[in-house]
Amino acid sequence: MNWIKQLFSRQRLYSDLSQEIREHLEEKIDELVASGMSREEAPHVARREFGNATLIDERGREVWQWPLIENFLMDVRYGLRQLRRSPGLTAVVVLSLALGIGANTAIFTLLNAIVLRALPLQHPEQLVQFSEADPDGSENVVFEGKAGLNAAISMSF
Repeated sequence: MNWIKQLFSRQRLYSDLSQEIREHLEEKIDELVASGMSREEAPHVARREFGNATLIDERGREVWQWPLIENFLMDVRYGLRQLRRSPGLTAVVVLSLALGIGANTAIFTLLNAIVLRALPLQHPEQLVQFSEADPDGSENVVFEGKAGLNAAISMSF
């Protein structure tokens, strides 16, 4: 769970990185001044030698980033801000979600009870179904039941 803690303490890491870059620039300036360069010219030369500090800062931050998670969290925050601004739309969205989730739950519960669950039989392989075919191609179910229960049924074709 260390990564979750790191995800939420990111601002401290970013400020530490920026501080570190500033300290390196100041060290370079001090080196240039110690080598005989003027105090006004040293920061320009140090920045030129060090490179683009903002770009270095951004690339350093990329090490700690998880783009998928961060983009998702930014989208969620933006969506929540928009919903807070318009309470009427928020009510419609929440009601629509509630109805959709409720309808899907009801339909799945019904299908689960009817179609997906196995029959409550100890030996389902003993189930039989007899049907007869009409000349027009349709089938009529003559008997459905458990084999051996109705031995008196005679089938004559």
